[in-house]
Amino acid sequence: MEKFMLIFQGGVSPDASPEAMQDNMGKWLAWVNKLAAAGKYVSGEPLLPGGKVIKGNSKNVVDGPFTEGKEIVGGYFIVNAGDYDEAVALCEDYPDYESGGTIHVRQVMKMEVPA
Repeated sequence: MEKFMLIFQGGVSPDASPEAMQDNMGKWLAWVNKLAAAGKYVSGEPLLPGGKVIKGNSKNVVDGPFTEGKEIVGGYFIVNAGDYDEAVALCEDYPDYESGGTIHVRQVMKMEVPA
């Protein structure tokens, strides 16, 4: 079994009504519960907007990332899947497709760290 990171971009607007936000949250919780019941969900967290970007040899720190709203990474999941096809299939119930959301599916590299 491999681990995959699902990276979520876009989705429901922060200006959506409280009812729409609550409805969307219910869909997310249902999806997490479905993945967990199938033994696929490992972990995940939503991310707050904003943050810091550290660049180059000077390690210059600036506020950011300031990207288009639809490009902001809103959170991630780590899931178990046998291969990319299964990882993509696990995304079928992603609640934010209908509001233009996107998922990037990336396989996690296995690394052994010497003790």
